[in-house]
Amino acid sequence: MVSLLRSVGIRIGIYAGAFIISMAGIRGCNELLNDRDIRTPAYHANSFATGISGHTEYIKYSDGSKDVKTYPGLGHRWWSTELDQDTDGDGLVDKIRESGPEFTMHRLGDVLVRKYDYQEYKERFDKADAQLKELIKKYDK
Repeated sequence: MVSLLRSVGIRIGIYAGAFIISMAGIRGCNELLNDRDIRTPAYHANSFATGISGHTEYIKYSDGSKDVKTYPGLGHRWWSTELDQDTDGDGLVDKIRESGPEFTMHRLGDVLVRKYDYQEYKERFDKADAQLKELIKKYDK
């Protein structure tokens, strides 16, 4: 009985170890493929891995406008993505656009414009504003 428990314990340990090593490998590949800093006269883009396989892109254009695109989970192929836009460079998100996964038809989800939709979607705009402010503080130097 003891050897059976030991055998089961060893198998569980092997499976857990293989799972952890696999997740670490996926995270490493995610960082390798998505951690970028691109500077051109037209824009400055920063892309960074989030979680095991998601990433976020922050772009500041030469006219002061900004985009934040979030790819959660397994990226844009399997989960919805969100594009937050500060079109006038005032540090507040003016537009939020959500798109569904690539394998679905009619991928366009919500399109929200602050001027018209802020009161109804205040929480979403406030969350997007907070993320934008954090990225401005981190990358606009």
